[in-house]
Amino acid sequence: MDTIVAILEENLIFLLRIILAALCGALIGIEREHRTKVAGLRTHILISMAASLMMIISKYGFLDALSVPGTSVDISRVAAGIITGVGILSGGIIFIGKRGNVSGITTAAGIWATIGIGMAIGAGMYVVGIGVAILVEIIQNIRSKGMESTHHPYYITIILQLENGDEPFDMLEDFVSEYNLNLKEIKWERKSKKERTVRCVIRVPARYDHDEILKKITSIPEVVSCNIASDE
Repeated sequence: MDTIVAILEENLIFLLRIILAALCGALIGIEREHRTKVAGLRTHILISMAASLMMIISKYGFLDALSVPGTSVDISRVAAGIITGVGILSGGIIFIGKRGNVSGITTAAGIWATIGIGMAIGAGMYVVGIGVAILVEIIQNIRSKGMESTHHPYYITIILQLENGDEPFDMLEDFVSEYNLNLKEIKWERKSKKERTVRCVIRVPARYDHDEILKKITSIPEVVSCNIASDE
């Protein structure tokens, strides 16, 4: 009975580590979600949880095998596999557009950090894991709010659904003129006699905040899609 209680207590500690790792991942993911990045809240939570789980398995999952005479097990290989997996995941997030603008670098770096945080908490290094999570959140916000002057111009792809005249497109042109933006591409496509789709690509100078521009664009009811490609 005592053995069962000890096992349950040990596994409860492991579960608490995973939950703590999930909370740290959420801290980082909320900021990415707010900036409408590809990897948002749920992705960072799952990544941190998975890293913590794999680290626990790597550190404690093979103790019974190690106790068998003549058995040799390299328990560090599971943890090393986590790094390999995150390299593939992060590489898939980084995207280079046709114009040479790169997006996803900050998100990919954040995923690397989130993996490390999950591994640290899974290994029982609570202070290090939580401390790094707070540092990552601070760094991402400093980069976004305190250093706007170092940002590069970004591109917005907008899709308008026109059914009753060209007034929504005229509103978009007025917006472009008001902010002195550069309308790079326009593509018209007729769906039916009354329905048309307009796809526009706008180059936005670095001085304009994403949220400010998005709020203005989404105020046009006929906008059905809006995508930002930036250097983050």
